[in-house]
Amino acid sequence: MTHQLRAEYGAEGRSGGIRMWHVVRDTDLTTALCGRRMGEDADTKPEEEWGTGLRGCQQCGSLYIHEVPFHPADWERSPR
Repeated sequence: MTHQLRAEYGAEGRSGGIRMWHVVRDTDLTTALCGRRMGEDADTKPEEEWGTGLRGCQQCGSLYIHEVPFHPADWERSPR
């Protein structure tokens, strides 16, 4: 299963900037792992951006860690 990050905007919408990032599954891009409905036109980032200092939804992060115990970037670094 793969994921994406999707932006949640504040009360002003896009013009007010991104409030926080949520994690969505590629199979349902409009529902965050925390259950929040995401706009179809929300900005996206690859899941590899999770944990790089972006302000992220804590609940999405917790659920994401359970679904993906190893960050995709770690797969390339792990000894085989």
